[in-house]
Amino acid sequence: MAAEFGVTAWGRVWLRTIEQTSTSGRNPSLPTARTLARGGGVTFTDISAGTLAAQVTAKGKTSTVVVSVPLWDKKQSDIVARLIRASGTTNRSVSTGELPDSVVADLRARDITVAVDLSECSATCDCSSRRTPCVHHLAAIYALSGRIDEEPALAVTLRTKQGRKRNSTTKKERGEWIPLREIDVATFYS
Repeated sequence: MAAEFGVTAWGRVWLRTIEQTSTSGRNPSLPTARTLARGGGVTFTDISAGTLAAQVTAKGKTSTVVVSVPLWDKKQSDIVARLIRASGTTNRSVSTGELPDSVVADLRARDITVAVDLSECSATCDCSSRRTPCVHHLAAIYALSGRIDEEPALAVTLRTKQGRKRNSTTKKERGEWIPLREIDVATFYS
């Protein structure tokens, strides 16, 4: 995972949901949450349409966080798909999950948000904290921002109804790449 978060426009919009500037001041849990995410304390168990689930380990104790994210409606999903297809005609890496930052600007121009405010999400955590959002929830969003920086298509998967799990990699998702273990060495050169 990246040492910094929000290095792409896709990750930055998710990062802004927790690092908003407000008149009430910064959330004091943010530094701890960043440390947990940077230190590998967040393990995703599910990133799929409308759901983000993670195990967050802090001080030797693991908490389960589940965040439900509102999905785009059909019209918004169709616009997103059309913009991604259009960017794929000029950029071959789109098929492997790399999406140009310009698509975020195009979506913003059409009033389609990539990330939603935390108040629009419902989240559960089995920790005993009374703070909302808790440090585990914040750490999961930081880690999500980092994962989206690495694979921007996750941002679309999270908001699209027909999205599929991205934790398991199939040949179709990998594009033109295949793992070496799938190559039969006996027949490769024949």
